[in-house]
Amino acid sequence: MPHLRQFYIHIRSIVVSVPHIDTDTIRQSFSHQEQSVDCVLDYFNNDCGQCQIFSLPFIGTRLDFISNRFPLFDENKNTFSNVTIILLFDDVKPFEHNFFVLVSRALPHLKSLEVFNRLEQQEKPATNLI
Repeated sequence: MPHLRQFYIHIRSIVVSVPHIDTDTIRQSFSHQEQSVDCVLDYFNNDCGQCQIFSLPFIGTRLDFISNRFPLFDENKNTFSNVTIILLFDDVKPFEHNFFVLVSRALPHLKSLEVFNRLEQQEKPATNLI
């Protein structure tokens, strides 16, 4: 592939019973690349975790199994502004109202939001939204 100029990645791997890995270790393995790459590690209650590695800028339109701890909602960077579909999952910390406010600001093109959440909200809003 001698004419390939750009190669964008989004890799999501499930890790089982692995000791906690430092994200800097993963980032260093991509340091020889000319384009920017970032990663997120997320651990759940069932001794499993996930590692997501992605090119920057992120050109994908879908993110799956995103938790409260996924640092994608920096409004100033717009890293994930192309995302139109997101699937949220968390078995460690419940999704709160403020989290969804951040999602709506950070993902302006969002069309589909799926939530898998077995945990009850801790911070209940005082007003009825309906």
